[in-house]
Formats: sequence, structure tokens, C-alpha cells
Amino acid sequence: MVYILNINYMRDDEELFEKLKKEVILLWLNNKTLSDFVKLPENLIYNKVTSNKIESVKILDDWDADGNSIKLIHKLIKKVSPQVNWRQTYEEKDIGKTFLDKFAYFELFGPNGHFLTKDMSLYVIFFDKETFYTWHNHEAEELYFVISGSAKFESKDNKSEILNKLKTRFHKSFQPHSLTTLKEKCLCFVVWRDKLDSEVKIVKDI
Repeated sequence: MVYILNINYMRDDEELFEKLKKEVILLWLNNKTLSDFVKLPENLIYNKVTSNKIESVKILDDWDADGNSIKLIHKLIKKVSPQVNWRQTYEEKDIGKTFLDKFAYFELFGPNGHFLTKDMSLYVIFFDKETFYTWHNHEAEELYFVISGSAKFESKDNKSEILNKLKTRFHKSFQPHSLTTLKEKCLCFVVWRDKLDSEVKIVKDI
């Protein structure tokens, strides 16, 4: 298996993204849960996406990696943050301003990501401490992987659990699930392996 890692003749921002991609590839190669869930595409080509900085990203900018972090990946995500197309998807009327002030995400790999592929999507998402990400679902099968911090994960028909660095949580297609941070923030990878155009919907009746 050969992955393309070309960092010659790049702008500084592109080189930072390539370094992050390299660390993600190494993580995949050494983590059976991730590699069994979805194979990383071999030819991930850098895509210059317009940056979009939103107010909540200051939470990540002020968060230093610690003992409960994959430190290099955490640091590289912070370094690329100014060039990232940060998103929130939800509207205040649907989920509330308090939540929007405490989270953001971006697509690192995927059809609209900073590296293009149609085979999977890899999102980076963070939550401030004491944040409740309400019950929701989507058609895509999903795997959460904790990079830093911790959170309580809940899903219909499964036991809830608090996960920290290196731990994962699988969500089946259309399975309602939620996330709650307590005394720590949480930085995660969110991986979709199919139905990449799925709509995320809030679920009111569990």
C-alpha cells in the first residue's frame, strides 16, 4: 500500500495539511479499529478550500495538548485551524446558541474536504466542556475516535460510556446518538464510510 506524501514546493499552509495527513495515515496503519472500519484512500490530493473562522474556534485555539491527548495530531489541528473551513451546520433556532458557542467541525478528507476523496469522509470536531450534543441521527455509518479530552457517548440500544484518548464509538445507520462533555473538552475524528451525503437530523423522540 502506497500513500502519496509529497511536501516539496508547497506553501506553508499546504505543508501543514500534508503533515497532518501523514500523522492520520500513521494512526490508521497502527489502529485496527480505524483500519477495519474503513480503508484510507491511497491518493488523497490536497484541495485548497476557502478558510472560514467562527467564534467558537477560539476554544480549540486556547486548548493545549496534555497527557490525555494524541499530542502531535492535536497540535497539527491547531496549526491548520486558521486555514480550515470551519462549519456548524445547525441553526440557532434548531439547537440553541449555547451549543453553537461550544462546538465546530471541518471536513479533512472527503468529497468537499481539504483532501479530496469520494470513498469516505473524515471530520475533525471539538466540543467545549459541559456541552450537550443533542440526540441526532443520519444514514451514514459512523465511527467516533477521541483525540483529546473525554465525553460521554450515548446511543439507542447501547450502554452509555465515557471515552477518552484512543477510544472509539460506532453508530449504525439511523441509530440515534448523543454526546455530553463533563469537566473536559473533547476533540475527535468522526469517520463516515458510506452515504457521504447523508443529512444529519435532530431526533426528538428516543
